[in-house]
Amino acid sequence: MKAGETIDKQEQKLIEKESLRWRSVLEQLMNITLYLATNNMAFRGSSDKLYAVNNGKFLGLVQLLAKFDPIMLNHVTLALKGDISDHYCTSRWNVLLSHTTNFTLKRLCDTRWKAKIENLKAIRYQISSVHDALITIYETETKTPDIAHKTQTLAEQLKDYSFVVSLIAWYNVLFQINVVSKAMQAKDMDLVQCAEMLKKCITFSENYRTFGFKQATVDAKELAEDLNIDPIFKPLKRVRLVKRHYDENAADEPIQNPEKKLEVTFFNPLLDTCLSSINERFEQLNEYVNIWSFLFNLDNLPIKNELLKLCKQLQEKLTVNAKSEIDGALLCDELISVQFFIKDKLSNVENEINTKEMTPLFVLNFIKKHCLQELYSNTWIVLRILLTIPVASGERSFSKLNLIKTYLRNTMLQDRLNSLSMLSIEQEIAENLDFSSLIRDFADKKARKVTF
Repeated sequence: MKAGETIDKQEQKLIEKESLRWRSVLEQLMNITLYLATNNMAFRGSSDKLYAVNNGKFLGLVQLLAKFDPIMLNHVTLALKGDISDHYCTSRWNVLLSHTTNFTLKRLCDTRWKAKIENLKAIRYQISSVHDALITIYETETKTPDIAHKTQTLAEQLKDYSFVVSLIAWYNVLFQINVVSKAMQAKDMDLVQCAEMLKKCITFSENYRTFGFKQATVDAKELAEDLNIDPIFKPLKRVRLVKRHYDENAADEPIQNPEKKLEVTFFNPLLDTCLSSINERFEQLNEYVNIWSFLFNLDNLPIKNELLKLCKQLQEKLTVNAKSEIDGALLCDELISVQFFIKDKLSNVENEINTKEMTPLFVLNFIKKHCLQELYSNTWIVLRILLTIPVASGERSFSKLNLIKTYLRNTMLQDRLNSLSMLSIEQEIAENLDFSSLIRDFADKKARKVTF
């Protein structure tokens, strides 16, 4: 046999092996897609990378198959190294990635405020690049008229000055809301500071409703220059007048100015909705501040009479069916005692910790570290309740609830739902658990054999 024929056969074998590998991978991906689609499950998460936190069920199942299937494991390894041409991306997505180098375009997420601001941010600061990418896709997808028409239409809509103004207004509003949202999601969240930030956010929204539209039009002119368009609103179409009977109310006079119509029909309702949502969603925050605020400043407690009054007030709020979780008088004495106890402990340490770090979380960890739960039982209960008030974590909990308990799983009992929610929210801790030791402990407890 000639050497050339041997090389050709070897290349043919490699091609067949590679095609079989891709065929096997594609079949598994199609099965995953079919499984998620038939069970009405969400495909994507907040991340699109393998072995990343919250990367969705699709990539999660791919990672699971990689543990048992060597072909999928090889494919995932190549994907992580970047040795495959397309990592679940089409040519159109590659065109978008090549044009948008600063921020990646993302799909709209209805459950998280952070996702909304990230989506707008990518277009707000790269609108000209996105427009160029759409034009490139339109020129390369001539054989697919449907895709070419969609990309051309999107490119034309991006060059609409009304869209640019609405983009600026939306981004400014969501940016301010996101600042407060991130502060309320912090582990060392202070209710007093969050209440002040919310007041400033409401003040900003009220002022922005009055003067923001003109500022948005000024900022939009810069983006209009990048898009090479005139900062002019398109004229409105002629409004068709409908004949009314004599007993019907007269219609409002139609707005002929396109700029004024955008302000009345879009900008003002946007700010009104944001203001009403903020006031409605956080209407209890001021009540929480009045009840719990004294616990955020444990190194500077009020005098004993005022402290006793606050503790009694807290006892009343925690009373259900004539039973309370705490005793207000004992809580007052415990807070005074734990304040001096912690300061005495810190004064004996060589590297003294600043007393400003005496946050509720710090005091709670201090009590747990020194096993003082029984000595400061009321303080232990109060601080745990305070640190678990669902002011900022409700958005994440409800978004997880929508993913776990669907209409196909509506018969799930409360205990199982709580367990699955806890595993989903605290997945970082769950992934680091040693299942072998847990299974061994479970088996020992359930074993029927008794050693005498």
